Amino acid sequence: NSSVNNNASVSMSLDGKALTLPTATAGLGYVKTSMSGDTADNAHSLTIDKKNNGTSWGAVYAQFTQNASKVQNAASGLSIKREIMGTDSKQKSSAWKVGDKVKVRITITADRDYDFVQVEDKRAACLEPVSQTSGYQWGYYLETKDNVTNYFFDHLSKGRHVVESEYYVDRTGDYTSGIATVQCAYSPEFNGREGGKTITVND
Repeated sequence: NSSVNNNASVSMSLDGKALTLPTATAGLGYVKTSMSGDTADNAHSLTIDKKNNGTSWGAVYAQFTQNASKVQNAASGLSIKREIMGTDSKQKSSAWKVGDKVKVRITITADRDYDFVQVEDKRAACLEPVSQTSGYQWGYYLETKDNVTNYFFDHLSKGRHVVESEYYVDRTGDYTSGIATVQCAYSPEFNGREGGKTITVND
């Protein structure tokens, strides 16, 4: 049996300094607070003191912003690799011209069988999808949006899988794509990412 104690008393302190907490929600006793700025950036120790008996749940989240090109590659059960190449599959370059047709090849490696895997490829602003239509492909569902191409797999077997999409280069300049990620939807601890790709488009 479990019971909810509406009079539960919880205190939190950051580096020994007490935090001001909002009033807990009625019935559940849910409390949420957030911090930003120098105090949060330089914090080292969070202490939570629960004075009542019974089971409680909690979570701490830390987030920050980072340039896509500086994001480090990572893999946990699933890994992802993204290549930008000419459509003849031989030309690999970071320098292109307006009007070039390029292929983005994404290789996903799974260490076991997974269900419901999603891949997100945040493309550079200079790339325009050749096909604007979303729909089912061989083994996955393809979704094309303004700045991202998504791939959804109902089942991803152990091993190596390759998906490709074609794009036109439509403007000059220096660009950095967003990150590419792969994640199991129902077990998000299994995931992988690759940092942004730099693309130069000449006249």
